[in-house]
Amino acid sequence: MRTLLLDSTFFPVRIISWQKAMILLLTGRAEVVTEYDDKLIRSTTKSFMLPKILRLYNRHHNQRLVKFTRLNVYLRDDYTCQYCEIEFRFGELTFDHVNPVSKGGQTSWKNIVTCCKKCNSKKGAQTLKECGLRLKKVPEKPRWSATMCLRIKENDPQEWFQWLPAA
Repeated sequence: MRTLLLDSTFFPVRIISWQKAMILLLTGRAEVVTEYDDKLIRSTTKSFMLPKILRLYNRHHNQRLVKFTRLNVYLRDDYTCQYCEIEFRFGELTFDHVNPVSKGGQTSWKNIVTCCKKCNSKKGAQTLKECGLRLKKVPEKPRWSATMCLRIKENDPQEWFQWLPAA
């Protein structure tokens, strides 16, 4: 079971495990917004209803920070190879350094793109000019907040959707 975590202004921050939710609740850092009706957590002396949605007492400060991660690069590029423009599943994709590391390229938002394995093999350690490939779009640091990319699962509560910004 998972819990939707809101900041003090009721903005969605992330989805956390029930264990993390209980720690936040029991240490007084969050309050329950709603609980699961049928999920009870028991200790030797107490019982608690499992929180479905928690709200942090303190404002969550790093909402604007978009971490450089494989998932966030794939999200930025819509799980689409930036060379052949075909959409793939997570496990079928790789990173590609537009300017190869062997030629001074950095691992950064502006030099990494989502790439399928076939195009990555074709490009190798060549520049775009050398291999004849073209980018779908120039890579840049995303302007969206990572908190907007909460990964909702099929069995997550429908109530969560009222807290998420409209797409």
